[in-house]
Amino acid sequence: MPCLAHTLQLTLKDAIKHPNADVLISRARKLVHAVRKSSVANEAIIKKCGKTLVRDCSTRWNSTLDMLRRLLEIRTELNQVLEELGMDTLLTSDWAKIENLVKLLDPFAIHTDQLQGDSQSLSHVVPCLLNLEAHLLTTTAAGKQLAQVLLKSLRERFAAILSPDSPHFDATPAAACLLDPSVSLILQTPDMVPLRRAAQSLVETLAAQYNPATAPQDVTATQNAVDSPPTVLQKYRFLASRMEVNVSLTNQPDGTDSLLTEMKKYVDDIKQSVFNETPLQFWRSKEAVYPKLAPVALDLVSAPASQAFVERIFSVCGLLSSGLRNRTTTSLEQRVFLKINKKLLID
Repeated sequence: MPCLAHTLQLTLKDAIKHPNADVLISRARKLVHAVRKSSVANEAIIKKCGKTLVRDCSTRWNSTLDMLRRLLEIRTELNQVLEELGMDTLLTSDWAKIENLVKLLDPFAIHTDQLQGDSQSLSHVVPCLLNLEAHLLTTTAAGKQLAQVLLKSLRERFAAILSPDSPHFDATPAAACLLDPSVSLILQTPDMVPLRRAAQSLVETLAAQYNPATAPQDVTATQNAVDSPPTVLQKYRFLASRMEVNVSLTNQPDGTDSLLTEMKKYVDDIKQSVFNETPLQFWRSKEAVYPKLAPVALDLVSAPASQAFVERIFSVCGLLSSGLRNRTTTSLEQRVFLKINKKLLID
């Protein structure tokens, strides 16, 4: 499975290359370059608002978003300085387009940061993708064309996660989502039936490996709608706004020791409970209640959402131990630890 955070960045690059966005970003970049090149303009802006414009990096789409955000943030002060110096600014229509573009891309930046964090579980991959899809489907006319480009790229690049019909489909992220009590109800909607069944099938297969006496069985589900999604799903606001939550699984075989009975009990449990614990804490406390489901769940929710954090650790290690640091001491491990956890230490 490819790194999901990187795949999401490739999706954004597809959109940024679209002519509508590319021309606008080029104009913004040209303005930033002109201001940063002029020491007089740059100092005047810093004097007015204590900030300056941000240059973007061609290899990181989120740096382009940072550039556009900063333009909007200091727009008033920037235009005042440009007028005083007789320099050209952007058209009013360009400013409006930048606002729409930032509004369109903001959720992608949020979920990219979320997926590349070191504490994010694989179970949040499907909710993130579905939330982005819902966001794009509800985009207004102003950004509709670019939203369609993003939606097409998102569905194509993540078909192996969201579409059971894809030849490269892998049900692991969906299974992790199913067994995470904080997001499991996302898969209980009528339009999620194929994905939920694929996830349940994988869970049954894995459970059979943990418990050889347990054979995978067919699962039949029926949907009963609820008026509004649970509070726990409000983290994914675009997705939550259009959810009708499936609240019951029927036609399950009797027997308290059955895996499917455990699954039904688990679904009933998460519908009626408010969770103030992590998925790992939940399953560790429920191992006696779900003896066949818990081992599978603990494995799935322990998996990271992406490889990005691990790659950052290797990158830091490489920098600290390369020829640039030819006097590396035995403190390398401690230095890497401090570098990776710098934000926590500062806070």
